[in-house]
Amino acid sequence: MKKRPVLLAALLVLIACGAALAVLPARWIMAAVPASWPMAVVDASGTLWSGSATIALGPPGRRRSLPDALGWRWTLLGGPKLHIAHPWLGGPLILSAGWAEIGVSAQTLRLPATALGTLDARIAAVDPGGELSVRWPAVFIGRARPPGTALLDAQWRNAVSALTPIRPLGDYELSLKQGAGDRIDVALSTRNGPLMLAGAGALEGGRRFSFEGTAQADPAAKPEIHAALRDLLAALGPRRNNQTLLRFH
Repeated sequence: MKKRPVLLAALLVLIACGAALAVLPARWIMAAVPASWPMAVVDASGTLWSGSATIALGPPGRRRSLPDALGWRWTLLGGPKLHIAHPWLGGPLILSAGWAEIGVSAQTLRLPATALGTLDARIAAVDPGGELSVRWPAVFIGRARPPGTALLDAQWRNAVSALTPIRPLGDYELSLKQGAGDRIDVALSTRNGPLMLAGAGALEGGRRFSFEGTAQADPAAKPEIHAALRDLLAALGPRRNNQTLLRFH
């Protein structure tokens, strides 16, 4: 008998939250996103239950707005779920809320490589171009994962830069896998091309990021290729032993 008032109270709270989401303006999200995040909401319309927003990516001072609005809507069938849609997504991204975890559906994101420039000033300086594809499997945030579990795979195809006439520079892959504890391991590799990138790093506790790698012209490439890549390599970092050091912290 004691459980009935508790269940009734929980139901009333759920109904109240749903009613609030249905009427509160979507523009409230603009104030809710912390200023330190690498993302900002620059405009929004609709309600918290169903609306759309223009998103800007990158750290403060280097943010770039996405050309298309991001849309969302909540559903309650089978439990609370948030459906997110954007032209760059391969389909709806669905977030499902549980008692102690959040489910994220598998999806693919395709975007122009110019978005890489929002990550770091050195990357922005080389004016990257090409095709960027990001994909991830279904995951549950808040649930322990065994080390080695694939979390995300990003590929940069037909890479180009304004600092070199070489077209394309190559194809590259960045992978994220679950490490020990709360560490996420990051690995960068070159699939093909005259510009060779490699490196490894880790994201500790979701906050502290460190990465060290190298960039260099393919040793087997012709001298004119090495010369054409000189300005690009100089913009990426210091040189040591014919390699450019890539360090991000």
